[in-house]
Amino acid sequence: MKTSDSLRVELGPSRLAAAFISVSHVATAALLAFTPGNSLLRAAAVVAIGAHALHALRNFALQGAARAVVAVELSADRQAVLIERSGRRCEGQVRSESYVGERLTTLVVRGEGARVSRAIAILPDMLPAEDLRRLRVLMRYGRAS
Repeated sequence: MKTSDSLRVELGPSRLAAAFISVSHVATAALLAFTPGNSLLRAAAVVAIGAHALHALRNFALQGAARAVVAVELSADRQAVLIERSGRRCEGQVRSESYVGERLTTLVVRGEGARVSRAIAILPDMLPAEDLRRLRVLMRYGRAS
């Protein structure tokens, strides 16, 4: 079997992410709405949770924001390039905190000179099954240079 030096995958919108974001925000808003306390504060908290849900849906599930990651280039030496919708490219090293699982893959990348890492959750409905398999294999068995 011939191995590839690098892999580029295009990430699409995710219905699973949209469902998870929606359910978790509705549950949180319902929990806060029925707690005892000042009704004005509870209403403000529910509105804030709704605004956060819309922001999360746009950024992650629908990938409509300029900073949303729409493509990933990963090489065998664990170097990654995150490509945002705006066209910006963020290069960095894949961190050991990344997780490769059957239903969820998280890619944690720290750019050169960056103080914080950037985490990208990759769900199975974001890309074709073969691309997801290749990405998981490369993340699991790639070696640092």
